[in-house]
Amino acid sequence: MRLLRALLGLLVVAKTGYGLDCDFCYGEEDCSLGADVPVVTCDEEAVQLTNSSLVSFIRPLRTALPIERARYECVHVRAASVSGHVFLFTRGCVHRQAGGGHFCSLPHATFQGSLECMACDGEDRCNNIPVRPIAEGSSAKVQSSLLSLVVSCSVVVVFFAPLTTTPHS
Repeated sequence: MRLLRALLGLLVVAKTGYGLDCDFCYGEEDCSLGADVPVVTCDEEAVQLTNSSLVSFIRPLRTALPIERARYECVHVRAASVSGHVFLFTRGCVHRQAGGGHFCSLPHATFQGSLECMACDGEDRCNNIPVRPIAEGSSAKVQSSLLSLVVSCSVVVVFFAPLTTTPHS
């Protein structure tokens, strides 16, 4: 009976943000490893490392936010420019927000592009979500569009240049 209570107690602890295991990585290369992403058990050090990687993008992390001590969430934050360049990709641990606040609703730096933000505490490694391509092929399309624009402008300049010159008398 004691063994059953201990197991149930561990299950409750694991499912409420205590002793939560999360993927822990920085950068597109490391965070795109799927099942091979390093895992950390959330603690104050893991939270500080995650916050330090996000503080320049999510500025409220610089201040003392209302949090629930020793209660954690796994986070997945990935931001990409309009052209598809991933400039921020972090997975790690953060404190659970007090009063039912949500990590992903914290204000972030303004930018043009896409943002993926997910925070969870329902199970270990819940932040290991599949990495889908951001605007698949967008960089090739942008390069192609720029090349087309340059060629078009060159043709226009060559075509209209003789019309705009005045003959010397």
